[in-house]
Amino acid sequence: MEFKQLEAFVAVVDYNSFTEAARRLYLTQPTVSAHVSALEKELHSRLIIRTTRNFTVTQRGLELYECAVHMLNMRRQLVEEFTGAQRKLIDLSASTIPSSYMLPELLSEFARSEPDIHFHVWQSDSAQAVQKVEQGLVDFGLVGQKMDGDSCEFIPFCRDSLVIATPVSEHYLNLKDRSASFEDFRGEPFIMRESGSGTKKEMDLFLEKHRTSVADLNVVAYMNDLESIKKSIVSGLGISIVSACSVKDLEKTRQILLFPLEESAHKRIFYIVYSKHRILKPYVRQFMKFVQRYYGAGRTAL
Repeated sequence: MEFKQLEAFVAVVDYNSFTEAARRLYLTQPTVSAHVSALEKELHSRLIIRTTRNFTVTQRGLELYECAVHMLNMRRQLVEEFTGAQRKLIDLSASTIPSSYMLPELLSEFARSEPDIHFHVWQSDSAQAVQKVEQGLVDFGLVGQKMDGDSCEFIPFCRDSLVIATPVSEHYLNLKDRSASFEDFRGEPFIMRESGSGTKKEMDLFLEKHRTSVADLNVVAYMNDLESIKKSIVSGLGISIVSACSVKDLEKTRQILLFPLEESAHKRIFYIVYSKHRILKPYVRQFMKFVQRYYGAGRTAL
């Protein structure tokens, strides 16, 4: 077993693709496949099941993944310690909204004063991002959902609003003119976000306050990708409840219409999450404090 084989396997699992893993590692796809095959042969275990349609990591593969990540991190730390080439790297997990609409601005601003600190960002839904923190695979996370449990600390750092996003059509323009309420949208075609995302949880809480369930709505599609939802709204498939910061660009270009929800536009909170059992390096804490100050200075996600 060699480190390069473990690196290839971890990359395949992380990116859910042999092709993307090869691109990230600057290797050919056959080389990556050969590394994974060599591990499976040595360990006498099937690690990844790949077909033309599906990609599945086996239970043994998941067990190896956790061990491999720790081994690679230990190797990196040893090399940095003994060579003196201590590269400041922050491993960060982030849910969809923070990753796509907050981090680009945050990292750009932070790099102006700290150009020697580098980032490795893992994007997923909130549940998976918190799970990576709990497993010790990242230093901390930025998420839109607070989870139960005692192993992690959640620090609020930013507020956003949930809004109803609709296509630009005569029907919705008329609703806009008369300041429509949520009741006016009950019968409209809804596009729902997948479970696990912070937006979906906040949407469920909003519906619960209005004594409405998903079964009461005219759901035409379930999607696990925010960009697909946005494109579907623009094309006229239906409407959806989304974070305002994720669609502000489409509203400015008049590709969609936004309707605020009642109850002060139903504010949602984004959190910094870190493990209570992990000792954070000084520069990791430095960036966490920067994130808090950045939005504490009067900025919002809108």
